[in-house]
Amino acid sequence: MKIKVLILLLVFTVPAVSAQKKIEFVYPKVPFDSEMAAKQLDHKGTSTIKGTAMINNKPVGYYVKVFLFPMTPYLEEYLALENKLGLKEKKRASMSPLALSYRLISKCEDAETFEFTNLKPGKYYIESYVTKTKEKKGAYLVGQEAITFEGSYISGPPIFQEYTYNKSRQYHMSGIAEITSDGQTVDVTIKN
Repeated sequence: MKIKVLILLLVFTVPAVSAQKKIEFVYPKVPFDSEMAAKQLDHKGTSTIKGTAMINNKPVGYYVKVFLFPMTPYLEEYLALENKLGLKEKKRASMSPLALSYRLISKCEDAETFEFTNLKPGKYYIESYVTKTKEKKGAYLVGQEAITFEGSYISGPPIFQEYTYNKSRQYHMSGIAEITSDGQTVDVTIKN
């Protein structure tokens, strides 16, 4: 009996596992220059990037993380790959863990603004990912009241059961900021 159950489980789970879409990650071919990225992020500059993050021209919300990457040839190739491949293909652009580690993180403190300080002149790529969840309500038909009137059957109003469900959507916001001189304050807006 146990063997039959195991065989049935195996028969029904193997096709489900093999039917999933396999994603191949494509990495930039240019080697990542960690020295160049470290020099740009060493907190010895005097420039500031102030920005706002917007989703559909509305504030993103409190405590949303915003990431700042120094613009290197590796990152430029990654962005070109990301634009070329998109999210609908079986191939996706990805960055190496080393390249991902060279970043600064800030939070939106007042629902939309963020700030990066002590930066050196150069180009920077800024991005953020936000997941918005909405609670929705629905109803489904579970039956109908029945009434008898003088021996005949009369159909009454339908009976509905209410339920709630969550609907989530992820947004990606990005932008590029360039600091041309030391001590400069640059304003940038990142949108989806």
